[in-house]
Amino acid sequence: MWLCPALLLVILSGYSTAENLLTGPGAARGRERGSLTVQCRYEPRWETHRKWWCRGADFRSCRILVMTTGSEQEVRRDRVSIRDRHKNHTFTVTMEELRRDDADTYWCGIERTGIDLSVPVEVTIDPGYSTSSNPLTGPGAARGRERGSLTVQCRYEPGLERHRKWWCRGAHWRSCRILVMTTGSEQEVKKDRVSIRDSHKNHTFTVTMEELRRDDADTYWCGMERTGIDPGVRVEVTIAPAPGRTTMAASVAFTPSTSMKTTSSVTRSLLGSTYFLLLVLLELPLILSMLGVVLWVNRPWRGSAGRPGRRDDENR
Repeated sequence: MWLCPALLLVILSGYSTAENLLTGPGAARGRERGSLTVQCRYEPRWETHRKWWCRGADFRSCRILVMTTGSEQEVRRDRVSIRDRHKNHTFTVTMEELRRDDADTYWCGIERTGIDLSVPVEVTIDPGYSTSSNPLTGPGAARGRERGSLTVQCRYEPGLERHRKWWCRGAHWRSCRILVMTTGSEQEVKKDRVSIRDSHKNHTFTVTMEELRRDDADTYWCGMERTGIDPGVRVEVTIAPAPGRTTMAASVAFTPSTSMKTTSSVTRSLLGSTYFLLLVLLELPLILSMLGVVLWVNRPWRGSAGRPGRRDDENR
């Protein structure tokens, strides 16, 4: 059977403006970091059919981001939500935390037997306004303790999630030395004593420095890789001495000295006592011998009858 080109176009495309089974706004506009809402209308009898929101220039190969369950319950996935209103014959799609790269062709669609109904919606994203030309913000300063760790968290604007973030050391931003850098994902990257992790949902990346040393004190930079000049924010890092370091050293030096003095005094005392005792033991027999000789010489002389006698020199 021969089909006219117009009817053939309706069958292949999956949507028809003639029947008005499904209509949409045709275009929607939002601002970066903001949100946008798209409302599509359908004819009665399609209430319990599942509705969806699809992204891609070609309807036949677009990627469905979110879909209803056939009820009026809201369904949310990542930054996109959809809700059907059976009474009003409309379903509403909301996109939040808009990014510049969200600009694309989208489709409001209804699931049915055969070819789904759909209408295109061209979404454009306007640049967001910022109070600063630098999309990065940081703490400005961070303090850690020797042998401890410190954590620095820097924030970036939405739309920059996939850009690589880095941590750099040096007083001058243009010549600083990059210590660690992300891969564009949320996976942690660690190099030596420094690690970095990006959180796309929170739009922050966190740097951790461990086993801090006194010479780690310096100027550092939170930075982000992008076309043109990389943005960066300064972070002054200071390192405090480890607690009790000086006191402990003095105590260690003092204790052995006191112990040595005490030991020396006790040793000398023991040696003195031993020497004195040895001297007494050696001289005592000599003293006793001399005393015995003196007593023997001076003893009284007696005669055979027991009377005191005279010596020979006295008889002469």
